[in-house]
Amino acid sequence: METLFPGLQGLLNYHPLFVHFPIAFWLGALLFELLGQWRNCEPWRATAERLLYLGTFAALPALLTGLLAEAAVPPGPAGQALQFHRLVMLLATGIAVALSMLVGLRRGELSTNRRRLFLAGLLVLAVLVGLGADRGALLVYRYGTGVNWAEAQPQK
Repeated sequence: METLFPGLQGLLNYHPLFVHFPIAFWLGALLFELLGQWRNCEPWRATAERLLYLGTFAALPALLTGLLAEAAVPPGPAGQALQFHRLVMLLATGIAVALSMLVGLRRGELSTNRRRLFLAGLLVLAVLVGLGADRGALLVYRYGTGVNWAEAQPQK
């Protein structure tokens, strides 16, 4: 297995395997909701709702693996970036759960006001995800958290 997936052997935690799914699904939900409202197309709106559900479901393993990976982050600037990242992504997940309930607990089509609220919520969610993903990138690419520096050095 080591030769088939050498990249997995180098992972210090499994968070990177899960983080991209909620981001992609939630941003896709925003795109389809924008298109659905612009074109007044119910199938696109339904696709937006399904993408929101998938993103919210996918956020659970991302959240769990992120919480487990926190122990490897040193204090200082990386720790501050982690605190912001955690807060924003927990907030984003909470908003996604609330939006999922907004569209999931209804009967029939959403009213115009609820549809606007849904779009506004998706816009807020996209901003939070962008901020949180930025801090996650900062943790990896500036501070090197989750990187095995000893193995990353070129072999002599």
